[in-house]
Amino acid sequence: MHCDYLDGGLVNAEFFWRDHYTFLEEKGYRLRPRYSPDWEPSWIKLKKDPSECEDGYCQLRLTVMQATRISDSRIVVLKQIWEENTPTEVEITRFFSNKRNAANPENHSAFVYEVLQSPIYKVAFLVMPYLMRVHDIKFATVGEVMECFRQIFEGLSFIHSHRVAHRDFHIFNVMMDPMPLISEVPHPVRRRKSYVDPERKIKRYIRTVHPVRYYIIDFGLSMEFSPGEPHVAPIIMGGDHSLPELKNFPGDCDPFYVDIYTLGNLIREHFMQTSRSLSFMKPLVDQMTREEPDGRLTIEQAVQQFEQLLGSLPQRKLRSRYVYRNEWLLARSFRAVRHLYRTISYVRAGLPAVPAP
Repeated sequence: MHCDYLDGGLVNAEFFWRDHYTFLEEKGYRLRPRYSPDWEPSWIKLKKDPSECEDGYCQLRLTVMQATRISDSRIVVLKQIWEENTPTEVEITRFFSNKRNAANPENHSAFVYEVLQSPIYKVAFLVMPYLMRVHDIKFATVGEVMECFRQIFEGLSFIHSHRVAHRDFHIFNVMMDPMPLISEVPHPVRRRKSYVDPERKIKRYIRTVHPVRYYIIDFGLSMEFSPGEPHVAPIIMGGDHSLPELKNFPGDCDPFYVDIYTLGNLIREHFMQTSRSLSFMKPLVDQMTREEPDGRLTIEQAVQQFEQLLGSLPQRKLRSRYVYRNEWLLARSFRAVRHLYRTISYVRAGLPAVPAP
């Protein structure tokens, strides 16, 4: 997204990153040239419009910033954490990133390479792998979607097993490692172009051929409970505003049942309501999103029912095309034919209908 300023200059939130450019570079991470204290807008010498130059763009979300790790040129993400606002986020994120938990395949919490402390503000930087939102690349089959669900259920179960309630489970906090699906990391603004070379177009692939791993992020509102401690927490406004408990605000709730509702509602709103292919998920989602928290499933029950449901689906259903509701009729016909030929090649190649990484 181009800046509101016609001259391509920095917006207010970008000065934070400019002020940390040298510090981050000393720690081994280089931001875009736009944030260098010595930045000279390239379009001035080139006599171009700012929109024609890489450094003429600011990104929409400025609490998270891509950077190049100098030691190996890997693209990473820096997330700024204002510790006064989310005092437990760094601790909980570090816990799920420790050596023991990071090695557990059931752990789908986003990994953190290291944590840096700002020399200017009471701000921590979480240095994380580059991740992408799950819908940034469309799903091709029902089996691909079910594998996404399986990993999300598994990840939330792992979090709950460590007595941590996420408390802000919504679509923007479920991510994926996109590197099997794309040829290189995209530019933060020009999403179809390369971060390294904004003039180069990125190639995209299919999950069935290139399985991906999904992650849960953002523990800013999360709470950890001691063994035997009652699961009681203040009702908060997270990303899902349909939560029934909000009717009782201010008050208390069981945050683990909040996670169950928000996971179920994520599936309902962002998958079932946007696709024609998941009607079989309705009984499970209905149980997860009941009005009364005590009537909802526990994460253990939800995982068990999901696994039974997944095991009952025939291969034909799992390999069927994931049909989006907003598809044009002509496009739908073309994609159906293309999907048939793809499916034949996948079966011949022995690729599983549920593509686990």
